[in-house]
Amino acid sequence: MSRIQDGNNLYYAGIRVDGQAVIKKKQNGIYYTLSSNKTFSGVYNRNLNPNLLPKNIWIGLKSETYTLKDETIIKLYMDVNRTGNWKLITQTRDFKKSQGYPILTSGFAGIRTDFMDVEFDDYKLENI
Repeated sequence: MSRIQDGNNLYYAGIRVDGQAVIKKKQNGIYYTLSSNKTFSGVYNRNLNPNLLPKNIWIGLKSETYTLKDETIIKLYMDVNRTGNWKLITQTRDFKKSQGYPILTSGFAGIRTDFMDVEFDDYKLENI
């Protein structure tokens, strides 16, 4: 998560069990999907195939959030199995009136997981 202003205003970038890489904005408590891209193959089915993410391997995620004039750019990269090969898996431009207004000011950052047991390693936050 990036540019966390409070619990109702933030950006979220990550991967989901349905194989999608997503970037969302939560503004005034409402989530908006800004970008979505199929990243892991397979057919997701909540009951028969409820997880397309590979198990027992490291999946590195890296996001960049920055401002250009009056828009926010967010990019999400992935490195499967710690190869050092970061692949851009989805990106978006959040600009004036595109599902609310862009979050242009700095804020807090963090990580979270929903519905999965995971391990985190080498978490790093940089101001570039």
